[in-house]
Amino acid sequence: MNLKGEFSWIQSLRLGGRKAISFTLKCTNLLYDETFNAAILDGSGSLQPLYFTNQSIPARKSLRFDYDTVGWDWCQGDKFVILDNKGKIKAEWVVNMRTYAYGECPTCHGTHRCPQCSGSGRITDRHTHMIETCQSCAGSGQCQTCYLPVRGNSNIGQPMGFDQRTNNAETSKQRRIAAINSRIYELQSKIEKIEWDLRIMKLKDHSYSSHMTYTSILQLKFTYEQQLIKLQSELRQLELM
Repeated sequence: MNLKGEFSWIQSLRLGGRKAISFTLKCTNLLYDETFNAAILDGSGSLQPLYFTNQSIPARKSLRFDYDTVGWDWCQGDKFVILDNKGKIKAEWVVNMRTYAYGECPTCHGTHRCPQCSGSGRITDRHTHMIETCQSCAGSGQCQTCYLPVRGNSNIGQPMGFDQRTNNAETSKQRRIAAINSRIYELQSKIEKIEWDLRIMKLKDHSYSSHMTYTSILQLKFTYEQQLIKLQSELRQLELM
């Protein structure tokens, strides 16, 4: 197995520019693709694993796994694991991003609040008196220098009367979104492979002597594309809820 993994910070487009963790898996082979099975495991055990089967990375290329690409919002302690054919872990990478000690953050000095908006996530324009989203923290109100996503069940900071059923519904929604993103990613990979196979067929046989095989591959591609359209539509509806 010639795979190298690394966690890093990104500005997530789907999270409105908020700071998020990303995992990059690179194939270190010089000539050959690397095919593997993998999973993302929640460090707190509150979310279902996200599985990836028969994934392929071209030689010297990489794949990114994060909220923008597969719908997983990484938190401290989460794992990316490579699995063998029996589902056992062959290799793993654990999120262990730098943690600032209290008062050590050079931006907020331990308050964990964005200094630009004082933790409100909103800024009032002095000239127009319009309330706008704070660009520094993407509306989160959190200091983006020391921000570290941690998954837990604590309700600290929630208003009195908070309905736990709402929290459960949101968790179920996020799980469904993660599952849909995983399936979308898998379908896109399959479609890309089919398109590659079709190009090879054209190069090898311009007369398409194996017409039945070519037609069946086209039909399979069409089926995958229809499934992809339905999933993308469901994903948009969930994200708008």
